[in-house]
Amino acid sequence: VSVTASQLTSEDGAELFPSLSPDGKWILYTRDELGANQTDILLRAVGGQTAINLTKDSAADDSQAVFSPDGERIAFRSERDGGGLFVMGRTGESVRRLTTDGFNPSWSPDGMFIVYADETTVIAPNTRFSGSALRVVSVATGERRQLSSGDGVQPSWSPHGHRIAYWALQAGKAQRDLWTVAATGGEPVRVTDDPAVDWNPVWSPDGRYLYFSSDRSGGFNLWRVEIDEASGRVMGEPVAVPVPATVIGHLSISADGTSIAMASICLLY
Repeated sequence: VSVTASQLTSEDGAELFPSLSPDGKWILYTRDELGANQTDILLRAVGGQTAINLTKDSAADDSQAVFSPDGERIAFRSERDGGGLFVMGRTGESVRRLTTDGFNPSWSPDGMFIVYADETTVIAPNTRFSGSALRVVSVATGERRQLSSGDGVQPSWSPHGHRIAYWALQAGKAQRDLWTVAATGGEPVRVTDDPAVDWNPVWSPDGRYLYFSSDRSGGFNLWRVEIDEASGRVMGEPVAVPVPATVIGHLSISADGTSIAMASICLLY
């Protein structure tokens, strides 16, 4: 497996949490501008030079924005008014609160629900030691349900709606492994089980693979594993997808599967 990488951003500060639009033409990301003491959500055309600040009117930190499956809405984390998850239009209009908690939202493929974690993950998964539940919220009504009682962060809803992938700390151990669970809940299925730090799983658009970041080759690079989307059964060993970066994370894949965005320390690829 091989990829061709190109740098997308070059602003001062850190650019994190990229999200590609379904057509792969636009990208959302969080900018932590040097000296600003605030994070904002920016939108720009892939390959373009001009970024639009979608949260310039917010004095609070805004981050972790993700496009809805139809590209018309954006879910994001904000610290405004006590914090929580919010939804806005694709150009930043009509902001409304969805929850009073939550991080790293991921849309269901029909756009009706969002799965999220109690705890955030930024760029250092090996320094995380606490527990976090996963929850599902209705975008229309705000009604919530708990998906898992064990640990789970950075959830990713599968493309046909069957399962949700996430990574978690194993009770009593220092391992950080990948898991999936049915979207309706139930017993989680393990994806990886080894000393490597595996985090940030995202599904390929056809549901055949989980892409993730892992230090199993030394630095945190890109890997993928074949998986049965309906059952969560692993179909083979993880395979490296080398990219020219030492530490990568915050993965996002376009709906056609031809483009993948990721953060590399302070750069987006």
